[in-house]
Amino acid sequence: PKTHQQVRQKLREEFLANKDVTDIRVMDMLVIRGHMLLQEVNEVWLQKGHLMRIYKDSWEPKPKTFVKKFVAGTND
Repeated sequence: PKTHQQVRQKLREEFLANKDVTDIRVMDMLVIRGHMLLQEVNEVWLQKGHLMRIYKDSWEPKPKTFVKKFVAGTND
């Protein structure tokens, strides 16, 4: 379970990630997406695993060169 403070911090991060958006159409789309997500959470259409994915830390890109793959210890 996430605390109230963690939820507020994640919400703040999402707002700050889109702080440079100036196009009204994009702003409307982001607001509508937020409303849809809130409704999915309230109606329990969004399962706990899907909701926790929002809190997942940023991912690191997979290594592409041989040396980076070797250092990372992958064979892909």
